[in-house]
Amino acid sequence: MPQPYRAIFFDLDGTLLDLIACERETVRRLLAQTYPSFGRAETDHFLSAYAQISPGQWAVGLAAGSTREEIVTAILSAVCAQRDMDVSGLSHSIALYWQLFADIAVLEEGARETLESLSAQYRLGLISNGYPDTQRPRLGAAGLLHYFETIVVSGEVGWAKPDPRIFAHALGQMEIAPGDALYVGDSTSHDLAGALNARLDFCLYRPTGHGGLSLPPGVRLVTALSQLAALLA
Repeated sequence: MPQPYRAIFFDLDGTLLDLIACERETVRRLLAQTYPSFGRAETDHFLSAYAQISPGQWAVGLAAGSTREEIVTAILSAVCAQRDMDVSGLSHSIALYWQLFADIAVLEEGARETLESLSAQYRLGLISNGYPDTQRPRLGAAGLLHYFETIVVSGEVGWAKPDPRIFAHALGQMEIAPGDALYVGDSTSHDLAGALNARLDFCLYRPTGHGGLSLPPGVRLVTALSQLAALLA
């Protein structure tokens, strides 16, 4: 990785925000409002089933071009079927799900401290796949908005990672050349592939380690966000 960089770009979900924890808290609050009689054990069982079903349903739904409302409805329906529950109460609460989700921000460990440290030396940007009515509010809920000079959300610009155009758009907004920027993300399919196609250096954030993953030459790996400062030093 050539030094020094002028800008550091970050992914959001799975990098700065813990997406799984955000989803879990959203469903917990949804159940509390929709099924107030649920006990703790019943809620925990529902959340466990949701966590198992959600990733597959999102993958299938996005590939099929389903709306986010359709995907969440499918997830909740599958969980209710598994739990032998009537889904009608939840199926009418999909709008509430997204209202709750937009207000929930569970940070990855060290995210705020890392941004605070790096912002003193680098210009910071964010490039995220997702919906503008949730991604920006969640950054606000996390108290992170002020760290970023530019924020690019796929739902606003029409390109989603790994399409290199979303990276080029963010670079253009900050008038930064690809060789002067580093992108930090957790996904090999979206973040790594997209960044390399856009000619940005890339750092993979993976708390569990590489797990036998073979990374392209020049790609770095950190298992904690706090390691970024030392990597860039």
